[in-house]
Amino acid sequence: MYSLEDLRNFATIGGALVALFVFVFNVRSQIRNRRIENLARFNQVHRQLFADNGYLANNLKAIEDGTMERDYSNPAAEAQFHLMLLEVERLAIMANNKAVPRSTQVYMFGSYAPTIRRLMTSQESESM
Repeated sequence: MYSLEDLRNFATIGGALVALFVFVFNVRSQIRNRRIENLARFNQVHRQLFADNGYLANNLKAIEDGTMERDYSNPAAEAQFHLMLLEVERLAIMANNKAVPRSTQVYMFGSYAPTIRRLMTSQESESM
């Protein structure tokens, strides 16, 4: 027969195991939730990047055709271009902090990056 102290020790061990299980479950849940939140943030920035009347949306056909040229004489287009660069910076910050997997970044933005990079001046490239 077990003594009262043995039962107390078993209860302590059982409680510790349950606490460990709850801790591991909570950590896994938080990691999963953080991953989902980061993907949602990335998608939001990506949507803003391709918003109606944004630089990319207005020039999507030219980008896909490879005929995209930057019109420095058009102040409205230049303003849109610089707003787009700010959104690209937000994506880059998220990417550098591993907010989303690299495969997701490449899938959602990789095909447009070379065109945008080609349109940037050397000063703009260096400042980012």
